[in-house]
Amino acid sequence: MGRLAHAGTLLIVNALLAALSSAIFLALHVTQRKVHRFHGVLLWGISYAAFAAGFGVLILPAFHIDFARLGLVGNLLIDSGAVLAFLAVHTYLGRPKNKLWVLFPVAALAVAEITCVLVAGENYRIMVVLGGCLRGIITVATGVALWSGVNDSRRMAARLAASFHFLWALMLLNRVAWWLLHPMADISQEPTSTFGLLSRLILTWVVTPSFLWMLTRQLDDELIRSAHQDPLTGVANRRVIWEQGERRATETDRHNATMAVLMIDADHFKAINDRWGHDVGDQVLVAIAGTLGRHLRSEDLLARIGGEEFMVLIKHGEASTVSALAERLRLAVEDQAVALPSGETLSCTVSIGYCVATPGQAHWRDMVIAADQALYTAKRHGRNRVAGASAFAPFIPGEGR
Repeated sequence: MGRLAHAGTLLIVNALLAALSSAIFLALHVTQRKVHRFHGVLLWGISYAAFAAGFGVLILPAFHIDFARLGLVGNLLIDSGAVLAFLAVHTYLGRPKNKLWVLFPVAALAVAEITCVLVAGENYRIMVVLGGCLRGIITVATGVALWSGVNDSRRMAARLAASFHFLWALMLLNRVAWWLLHPMADISQEPTSTFGLLSRLILTWVVTPSFLWMLTRQLDDELIRSAHQDPLTGVANRRVIWEQGERRATETDRHNATMAVLMIDADHFKAINDRWGHDVGDQVLVAIAGTLGRHLRSEDLLARIGGEEFMVLIKHGEASTVSALAERLRLAVEDQAVALPSGETLSCTVSIGYCVATPGQAHWRDMVIAADQALYTAKRHGRNRVAGASAFAPFIPGEGR
């Protein structure tokens, strides 16, 4: 009786902790969905609600509430919680659909468990073996997804959660093995139920903060990214390239190296917006950024610094190399075709001005002014062309772009 009473207490504590975890995730989903959508949070909230309901159903006999198939209902709710937790992780990590294959053996085990209970009545040994195998498979799958599916900033939290999933799966295997080796035992003789409930309690106690830790790190990453990226095109913003340019200019003089800057402007962009609308204009800018990025070296930095204007920081390059690179970028943009919702395609061009600085000439602001002047020169001479300038050429305003 003492063991059963202890198990009943652990059922209550498990139900309360799962309900608290569910409330946390559901509240997070409701409060954050208008400003930031965390994928999978709603499923986490529902999964913990299923765990709470399952443990709550199993404790009902202690309050003199009983009904047919009560044990089956409670265990199926807990099984559902495990499946929903797996789907929450799958959704949160954005894993491909082919990784859901594990649900097929899980569904087969659930059907077998339900069939056995409906045909032969509630047999605790069969329910533990089938239910334990089901939860073990889905728990291992969840742990594997967490172990390998996140970036560096969230890896520690994810692997902590994964480790406890693996430990929980090992405990489930232990329970299954005990019942397979003791087919004549009854529930009062089982030594694993208390340990299993305690393990589940520890799992929830560790995994819930781990998930919240991952979400916090994700939000931090996105806040940092939004401070450094242009929100439309995803390339660096003006502040980033300006800071990098000033730093690189100092290093260039110190290490006797060269550097260059390119100013790139979409031709007749106002006409595109006027004719096709700003949504198409945004689509064109995204396409230009993507094309430029694909034709730059990994060490070079691309940024959007204004409406239709981009800047490229070339960390190393002689004048001939930079000129050839600028021409390749111009041709690449000219050759791209932007697909419109109407089925038509839209082509656009860019004008490029560049400035190359040798050691002793790398003054960032002067370089930007010179490259901007070269860009005005390209515009004045018909657009869709490349023009170069000296780092210390005087700035003479040109006509509009």
